[in-house]
Amino acid sequence: MRHAVKLLLFISTVLSVSQPARSEQGNFSGQWEQIHSDAGPCEKCLVGIVRQGKFMMISANNGWSATAETSRSGNVSYAAGTGQWDVPTGKYSQKAFDILLAIRGDRLMVIMITEKANGSKQSIRTFFSRRAAKLLYDKA
Repeated sequence: MRHAVKLLLFISTVLSVSQPARSEQGNFSGQWEQIHSDAGPCEKCLVGIVRQGKFMMISANNGWSATAETSRSGNVSYAAGTGQWDVPTGKYSQKAFDILLAIRGDRLMVIMITEKANGSKQSIRTFFSRRAAKLLYDKA
């Protein structure tokens, strides 16, 4: 957990030195497309976030979900919580993780911290961009 606290402090420091990030209200809600991950590329990976007040429900189309809470200090540009991979097999099968989220404009950074079999911590950093709304229209 000390590792998670250090990462959260780093994120809050980065966000606090940037005036635009401080003035934003951290609109986490919506659909996000993965643009980079240190766990490997995934062109079709999406994350959906539903926010109510300071609480968020996060779900991904590649088998994980989480809940998070924005900071109590009033900064709604970052959040922390817990989650779990719901995949039946593989490296992360049914594995729990801590999650940190930071938002700036139309970019979202997600850091998941999980424990390896040997007890050491592993972090996965993933970046997302806000998914453009696809509008339906009549061709008539």
